[in-house]
Amino acid sequence: MNNPTVTAPQSHSLGALLNQQSNSPLKLLTAEAHRLNQLREQICRRLPPALAPHCLGGERETETGTLVIYMDSAATAMPVRYQQQQLLQRLAADNLRCTAVKVKILPEPPLPPGPKPSPRTLPDAVRQILENTAAGLEDGPLSRSLRRLARNRAPRR
Repeated sequence: MNNPTVTAPQSHSLGALLNQQSNSPLKLLTAEAHRLNQLREQICRRLPPALAPHCLGGERETETGTLVIYMDSAATAMPVRYQQQQLLQRLAADNLRCTAVKVKILPEPPLPPGPKPSPRTLPDAVRQILENTAAGLEDGPLSRSLRRLARNRAPRR
């Protein structure tokens, strides 16, 4: 049965949803992300071409007037530290006035743990050799270890 009064939900673009409430946390977060991305692009334009791809972002400490630049490694951060006076002058030409530059290194995010390795099994012939060898030894740590190895490496069923 079709009910003519039921209508399908309207689909809205993400931009329309974000603009519905002027002070929604999501809209504020989006605006901040946009501002930080623009700052990163502005910094990258003023860095030497070899260093620009290694710039991960930046932020301005408004109370101190310091520009903090985040680089991906110490090797790329060091030249930026040495060239900070020239960088300040180039950024001032873009109307980004700062009193100092701090360069920080963002560590690589840790890799997610990989899949658990599947347990190793031994062929039946090898397990039989381990059992026979353990049976031929005096009862001791070696014979117990060989039996345990043969038992623990059996295929799971």
